[in-house]
Amino acid sequence: MLFLADFLDTLLRGAVLAGIAVVVGGLTWQLWVVRPWRHRVADVAVRRGIRLVVAGALGIAAGQALLLVLKAMVLSDSFGPDAFRGFAATPHFAAGTARVALALAVAVAVARLARAADGAVRWAAAAGLVLLLAASGAWLTHAMGRVDDRPALMALTALHQVAAAAWMGGLVQLAAYWRLSRRDPAVDALWPEVVARFSPLALVSVVVAVLSAIPLVWTYAASASGLVGTGYGALILTKTLLLGATLLLGAFNLKAARRARAPRAPAALRARLPYLVEGEAILLVMIVFTAATLSAQPPAIDQAVADHATVGEVAEVFRPKVPSLHTPSVDIMRVRRAEAAAVEVERSREDYLWSNFSHNVAGLILLGMSLFALVAGLVRPGGGRHWPLGFVALAAFVYLRAAANEGTWPFGDSSLRRLESEGIQHFIAAGLVLALGAVEWRARTRPGRGSVLPYVFPSLGAAGAILLLTHSHTAFQTKPAFLVQVTHTTMGALAAILVVGRWLELRLPSPAARIAGTASTVAMLLIALVLVFYREANVVIPLD
Repeated sequence: MLFLADFLDTLLRGAVLAGIAVVVGGLTWQLWVVRPWRHRVADVAVRRGIRLVVAGALGIAAGQALLLVLKAMVLSDSFGPDAFRGFAATPHFAAGTARVALALAVAVAVARLARAADGAVRWAAAAGLVLLLAASGAWLTHAMGRVDDRPALMALTALHQVAAAAWMGGLVQLAAYWRLSRRDPAVDALWPEVVARFSPLALVSVVVAVLSAIPLVWTYAASASGLVGTGYGALILTKTLLLGATLLLGAFNLKAARRARAPRAPAALRARLPYLVEGEAILLVMIVFTAATLSAQPPAIDQAVADHATVGEVAEVFRPKVPSLHTPSVDIMRVRRAEAAAVEVERSREDYLWSNFSHNVAGLILLGMSLFALVAGLVRPGGGRHWPLGFVALAAFVYLRAAANEGTWPFGDSSLRRLESEGIQHFIAAGLVLALGAVEWRARTRPGRGSVLPYVFPSLGAAGAILLLTHSHTAFQTKPAFLVQVTHTTMGALAAILVVGRWLELRLPSPAARIAGTASTVAMLLIALVLVFYREANVVIPLD
């Protein structure tokens, strides 16, 4: 129950933060870029933006309410039904309840603007409610739990969240405007001007978000070991990596936006910029869920220095090593599982070998797929289109390892109906890998105009990246647990880059599409290497 609650808590936090971005960024977009009271943009575009803001506000209200219910359930399950009374008296509960009420108020106020979008006073009132909604988040962050410099940290946190939300939410609005412009000539005619107006907003938001983050990182990480050797620090570095990739795409967009009013600009702005905006938005969603996971982690400054991994220990996780190709027999592992079920025992040599072999062989299969795709694609465009067939081998391996672990066919006669959740998840994973390989192979070998098949792989890959970034980040995790978790976090960040690369490969014209495809394949190659070099928490396997 507790593990599931932690996982759902992180996903709901991410959904709420995404909703905040849609609301804050959406209203900032209307006030800075559109300015509907001046009637410079078609009413249909204004109404589209308003609907997005209303949807975001309702999502915040629902997500925050579910978070409060989830926390109440966990507390009642752990401490009894009377625990809710104590929880209801906390500042956290009051701030969460206020956020729900403010989100509903924003939804109502903004919805009314759809009927009278030229009322500047109504826009000012809606902006005031949105500012209160954004400020309420300061009471739900790490800053609220600090003793020293609490007001300053709360203010910096709110400023950082508002700036990041203005950037991400503005990109969502820009992408929505682009989709509308493809069907409405009046909206399309203003596309270059809208891009030019949004560009300074995005630039200011990025600068403020980065500058406000620096003192927060300095306060919460506290040291180099806190930044490198803890779960909190690893997530900060992951956010930094994803932010760097996002800024790279943003730099191309900024360059295009500065030429928005040039004679040949409209054609260029329609050929690449909308799709780079999509890639930028995808990466920002990944950053939002990383931030949600970060908010559930205790700051590194609150963890004992003895629990911090050293730079050398973290480097050892990713150091090239010969993959483990020896696995214990199925009979030995069945005995080990029976012993573990009867009494809690230390992990044995066989347990480590089993885990290392599973990760390493999966990595070798993915490595072969990546190298084939990379080399064949560089030799001849489209030459590596058959690499997704490697997923068949990967799915078979995942299934066989799960079957051996659970004693099902062909390694035993256990019924699938008697499996626990972990075993079921492994079998589902094998089926998904097989289906994913078949769909991606079909999409690459028989591309059809207007087909949605090519977008299945990046869509499911995005879900997988989010799961890796939010997976099993327990509070005050031990050093061995962190050294395992850092591989998941790294693969999650690489998966996000893989997804965006593939998405842009599908959306951009050549030769930019080929560059994006190569970047996606390189990210898949790096994920494979993380798996090939995997060792269970840097543990030296004991000898017989």
